[in-house]
Amino acid sequence: MSERTPMGKPIRTRIADLMHAAWVGAAGRASRTVLASLGIALGVAAYVALSGIAASNQAALLAQLDALGANLSVVAPGVDAAQQKVPLPDYAPTTIARQTQVERVGVFDTAPEKVQIFKNGLCPKTNGNALALAIMRPGALDAVGASLAQGHGIDANNEHLPVAVLGSDAAYRLGVNEPGDRILIDNAWYGVIGILNPTPQAENLNAAVIIGEQWALGRYPDQADTIGRISAIYVRTTPGDAEGTRRTLAHAANPAGGNVSVTASADLSKARNTTNDSLTTLGLMIGVIALAVGGMSIANMMIVTVMERRGEIGLRRALGATPGNIRMQFVTEAALLSALGGFAGIALGAGAAIGVAASAGQPIALGWTSLPLAWAAAILVGILAGLYPASRAARLTPTEALRGE
Repeated sequence: MSERTPMGKPIRTRIADLMHAAWVGAAGRASRTVLASLGIALGVAAYVALSGIAASNQAALLAQLDALGANLSVVAPGVDAAQQKVPLPDYAPTTIARQTQVERVGVFDTAPEKVQIFKNGLCPKTNGNALALAIMRPGALDAVGASLAQGHGIDANNEHLPVAVLGSDAAYRLGVNEPGDRILIDNAWYGVIGILNPTPQAENLNAAVIIGEQWALGRYPDQADTIGRISAIYVRTTPGDAEGTRRTLAHAANPAGGNVSVTASADLSKARNTTNDSLTTLGLMIGVIALAVGGMSIANMMIVTVMERRGEIGLRRALGATPGNIRMQFVTEAALLSALGGFAGIALGAGAAIGVAASAGQPIALGWTSLPLAWAAAILVGILAGLYPASRAARLTPTEALRGE
């Protein structure tokens, strides 16, 4: 960079000289530098901390909505004009799983009719307990989002065995408190290997006794054709994509155009998207306000700096420094102060956000990739805040500056 003095001689300023001058100006007035950097540091810290805390709250809330079924759809056989169920094709789970937004697919088969479930053989057969039998394929509980309170679930290693997983209500009604107990299903003993937590996203499972598909096919050979039919496909989609995916699930389940029922909690999905947008906007506004406050602090301190250093400005102008040299010096100094304050603010804000999230038991959702952007934004705010004081200093003539001193 070069400019000309009134005498026509070029004044060249190297970037290294510019940075050195800015550092000397900042280091030479430590108290002012600390105060100026503190403003932007507090602004950046407030931005990082508040946005991090808001993101953690947002992640926790969205996780709760997802657990309630905001991103869960249920595909089931539809009915024809005669109100008869139209079976889903066997390939439906595969074609649904191929959809881009689909994360997991869980399949439940049609259960046998008039099943009797008791704790033991001493219970009168006339006493119904309102428990349902559910037949699952491996991985179905993961798709539903059902968690195990005790024990483990049904998988490929045990689906051919007489074992059962109990819903929370089913376990209570049968008097089963822990895995290892036995129950009686249609005069056959089953070992209980797991008990589910309550599943609000699939309430029918709370009062269900779940067994594996392979065992059920062998246990009820006279109903093998019925048991082999799909009763429900639980489809878990990418968070936020549930509403759009539901429009394609029916066609994906049966491309031939058969009747398919797709149900979901649309209200929860809309609430999730609305909550996500609102909290994201809130975090952005918090950041803008925090950085604006920090920028005002930088601008105010740089104006005071210009007033304090009028003598220095006049001397440099008298020795040949151009208005451009003076302007660049003060802008660089403002950027340096912002860089120092921004770095300190990021460290302070990130620590506060992590501490609050950890103490509240919430997921740490601090956007690590956004921290360099926050630092760059702090420097940009400092440069913009320093433009007016720098221009004001550059407009001073040597005579005005020295007379002001």
